[in-house]
Amino acid sequence: MHSMGIPDSTSSSCRAPWFVRPLTGPFAVPDSNTPGRFTIRINHSVGGRNYATDYTNVASLAPGISAGAAVTRGQTVGAAGVQTQFIGSSQVTWAMTHFQVNDFTRNEGLTNPNAVSPESFLSASGRSVFDAMWRTASYQTEWCEPLATGSRAAGFPMARTWTLHSGSLAAQIDVRCVSDATRDYDYWWRAADQSVTETGTFQVSPTARPLATIDVRLASGALRLGVYDIVGDTMQLSVGAVGAPRPSSLSGASTYTTR
Repeated sequence: MHSMGIPDSTSSSCRAPWFVRPLTGPFAVPDSNTPGRFTIRINHSVGGRNYATDYTNVASLAPGISAGAAVTRGQTVGAAGVQTQFIGSSQVTWAMTHFQVNDFTRNEGLTNPNAVSPESFLSASGRSVFDAMWRTASYQTEWCEPLATGSRAAGFPMARTWTLHSGSLAAQIDVRCVSDATRDYDYWWRAADQSVTETGTFQVSPTARPLATIDVRLASGALRLGVYDIVGDTMQLSVGAVGAPRPSSLSGASTYTTR
């Protein structure tokens, strides 16, 4: 699962999952990735199988959260840690926790091999909460990995095709993310006949507000500035002409879909 951010917020509570029955055995340990923060694990038994949910980057524990204590669905277990980043000259602050469901019968992928999508566990009310969070989620590899449920076997380089649904930009955009160690994407804009009309690289700032930004560097070296929003398999994209200022909204943006 991806980390969930709450932009321009200084605090947000972590609550026990909404998709399972009584929960047992939470414990908290220092977060190995962020000094001074905690990781909380809650153990679950569903249909005779054992699962666990993890929360990382937790700034503080809620009262009563200790090893072995029982917790109930919806109970606050801690406060998400605050992150701060400069976007250009603007400081952006938000609260973030990484939430993960572990199925110990699974062993897939290079990292977090027990991690699985929570979607199959969601009740109707849980789905509503999850969808509300996912609409605000934004992350670096979203152009290549936009779906909440993806293959654990996926690795770098990642590639994805976005197909125009409406608007005036390219009929198709092919993108490739070479590794998680670089911010650069390779891209190819294609016409309806699949001919390449533009190619180059781009970088995104997914935490920029009020909209995530994209800086498109053509193979010629020219620069185009844009904004975008990705929710699941649908993207809105607005990119200005070479030398034009960055669009300030998604009014008139092109809409793309992927699968």
